[in-house]
Amino acid sequence: MEIFEKFQIEVKEDTRLDDMNIKEKQLMLPGIKHKWAARIINFKIERNTLIKERKRLIKESVEALSKSGAPPSAPQSALEKKVAASEVIVSIDRKLEELELLLEYLEKVESIMRSFTFDIKNSVELLKLETL
Repeated sequence: MEIFEKFQIEVKEDTRLDDMNIKEKQLMLPGIKHKWAARIINFKIERNTLIKERKRLIKESVEALSKSGAPPSAPQSALEKKVAASEVIVSIDRKLEELELLLEYLEKVESIMRSFTFDIKNSVELLKLETL
């Protein structure tokens, strides 16, 4: 997943602290937090859209199978299972799995960003002690 690697690099940069950039990171932190929260929401919207699309495709395909010659006694679940094995649905399922992993990662990043305020505060306190 190329996007995962891109996010890893961004997180590393967003959380990099040194003596020279503490104030800059402290001032940028609200924007950084917003960036990661917005990404979570965007991926959740994408996931929800894919789920709706998957349901719609399955419903339409089952209806088409029912009308086009599936035995009348064929259970609905059997038709749905057959449709779920189609290439389009499998592709959507794969994309949903990737999105779930990305969302899990992004939620952990959001947690890291919440605690980053304390990391900055602790770094400032350490700098104060070092200058005494």
